[in-house]
Amino acid sequence: MPAIALITVMALAIAAPLGLGWAFGGPVRPWRDELAGGLAMAGTAALLSEFLLSGRFRMISGRIGIDRTMRWHQLLARVLTVGLLVHPFLYTLPDASQFVRPGDPTRAGMLGIGAVMLATGALAWLGLGVLTITAIARDALPWRYEAWRLGHGLGAALVAGLGLAHALTGGRYSALPAVAASWAVLAGLAGASLASTYLIRPLLLARRPWRVAAVQPAAERCWEVVLEPLGHEGLRFRAGQFAWLRLDRPALSRREHPFSIASAPGGDGSLSFLVKQAGDFTNDIGALRPGARAFVDGPHGHLTIDGRREPGVCLIGGGVGVAPLLSILRAARARRDPRPFLLLYGNRHQGQVLAGAELDAMAQEIDLTTEHVLQEPPSGWSGARGMVDRALVAQRCAGAAREGWVFVLCGPPPMMREVRGGLAALGVPSRRILEERFTYD
Repeated sequence: MPAIALITVMALAIAAPLGLGWAFGGPVRPWRDELAGGLAMAGTAALLSEFLLSGRFRMISGRIGIDRTMRWHQLLARVLTVGLLVHPFLYTLPDASQFVRPGDPTRAGMLGIGAVMLATGALAWLGLGVLTITAIARDALPWRYEAWRLGHGLGAALVAGLGLAHALTGGRYSALPAVAASWAVLAGLAGASLASTYLIRPLLLARRPWRVAAVQPAAERCWEVVLEPLGHEGLRFRAGQFAWLRLDRPALSRREHPFSIASAPGGDGSLSFLVKQAGDFTNDIGALRPGARAFVDGPHGHLTIDGRREPGVCLIGGGVGVAPLLSILRAARARRDPRPFLLLYGNRHQGQVLAGAELDAMAQEIDLTTEHVLQEPPSGWSGARGMVDRALVAQRCAGAAREGWVFVLCGPPPMMREVRGGLAALGVPSRRILEERFTYD
């Protein structure tokens, strides 16, 4: 789904309850009360729509990248949180939940705050605050990511359910048949997204198991993990994409992590991943035993040059971020892509370089120039020194920028920001820059 289509669908979903309430709601109330009700309805609709953004649906994220989809998820969540937390303080009308004023059968001049509405609203209000704070401060919490993710999803479902109960039991507009029907549709989509994420997709993965075929050192504190399909044809993917892996865990396990596919499509059906020991569960990746079961949720991502017609390809990576770039180069070698390729590859020192010998060999088969950039080079080093930054991009990429090459980026966030800024300074338009991140803030 293109970005403009996704934005349009989300906007329509959020606006639907508001539009139906305006069309069928009767006389207008004071502006502050209408604003309060509008914030509540738009915020609740946005909250229900958020489940679709976070559900890893390739139809949504395949064209724009799952990192951008999740970034929109975060930004929308923060905006809707502000609106929902503020809205109860904007009401000015008196509470008259037990009677109808003479001459006001539509209850435009009063609020209907019953016990159920008050309780569900208060719980939803508090729950939303906790949900947002724990999401923003996730890295500082003592919980494992898997526990936080499950709690976040179920907590969001609870808050959404309480919010709907609050709206339907006391909202002037939400109980209207047309508006209630729109709530039912949005709630059904949110529930289907939860069921797909936590139940249906894992059960489907269980029918397509993989086997750990090899675990071998690839560079300092980095391992190559090779998976082979068991009883099926493997995974159809495009070079540069990634997948979530459950390694030596059942299909329903919540412990899963995203890794870029380093192998090229085709071949014998096996998949190769490069995993860096990063202080979490990856510290034990070297102890993963061959023969262990694995499950692959993918492919995901849009970091691919398939179908691109630019005259050249510049790949810029840092550390283990070279994995999807290796997949692209391996695919280019397999199809004998005649275009020139430039790889700028940054590491702290030479012992961290991945697939160095293979990159040298590729240069004999395709038009590939590899430039290693080291922060701590050995004595006698004649290559680039320091970081992959704006200055290096200006020096190495000016010609490629003028000639209309496509640029593919993957690496640590500081490097990505520097490279993006350097390419912008060279006048490279966004449509010729492909990037995908696993961090969103």
